Amino acid sequence: MRCVYCAAFIAGVAAIGMLALFDSGSGVPAIAAPPAPADPAAPAEAPKPAAGNADADAWGTVKGQLVYGGPKVPEQKELKVNKDEAHCLAKGPILDHEWIVNKENKGVKNVFVWLAADPNGPVKTLPIHPDLKAVPNQPHVVDQPQCMFEPYASVMREGQVLIVKNTAPVAHNANHIGSALRNPAGNPIVPAGGQVQINLKSDRFPVRLSCNIHPWMKGFVGVYDHPYFALTDANGNFEIKLAPAGNFRIYFWHEGAGWRLAQAGAKGEPITIKAKETTDLGKLPIQEAK
Repeated sequence: MRCVYCAAFIAGVAAIGMLALFDSGSGVPAIAAPPAPADPAAPAEAPKPAAGNADADAWGTVKGQLVYGGPKVPEQKELKVNKDEAHCLAKGPILDHEWIVNKENKGVKNVFVWLAADPNGPVKTLPIHPDLKAVPNQPHVVDQPQCMFEPYASVMREGQVLIVKNTAPVAHNANHIGSALRNPAGNPIVPAGGQVQINLKSDRFPVRLSCNIHPWMKGFVGVYDHPYFALTDANGNFEIKLAPAGNFRIYFWHEGAGWRLAQAGAKGEPITIKAKETTDLGKLPIQEAK
């Protein structure tokens, strides 16, 4: 009997414990409510594109062909060589490089091409693609092997060092001159087998090279503070990749023609670069200034 009472007592205690788990009003088990969720964080805003006329995340390619626009394709003329003739003429006559025009397609070689911000637009500097921001570490080299600058025309980034070499057995100068404030004149001697280092800044016009010892020698180096420049090849073609999409200006300058479109071209020609596409400008005539 004593054990029966014990069992009844234990069962009663258990029943009371179970009743405490039920809601007194509904008879449904009372389950503790989960803690109120914290207020959800406001979603982060998507980054806004840079203000102005360029999409900060859109890039494209610009290409075209500079063709001679005059009635008769100019011929390269033989230059008068009157110094160190045995060396300078050892490989044949030296020709003038001012106009090098492909007779088959009229393509003009050595036209300097570059992009710039539109002065009337809100973007004052060209956006630069991340892959192109770093200035190349290697120097830009121009040689004087056979009484001519080689390459005759070339382009480089501001921050690169220009090395003018002389692999010839005769001495040369590395006379260089740009705008007075950006690239004032210098005229170091370059002995046979030697070289000189020249630091140049970006300039509106290409820096002109010459040699006082051999006065027919000349050349040009375009210097830019961004990567969006090109020099036309033997067919007059150029291509600028990873250029910012939007409304900008494009410049064309040639030794024998000056600005394409004369004074109108001095302000740059408007261009709309398409995002993720190739903006093909087609054939662009250029000729001697009138």
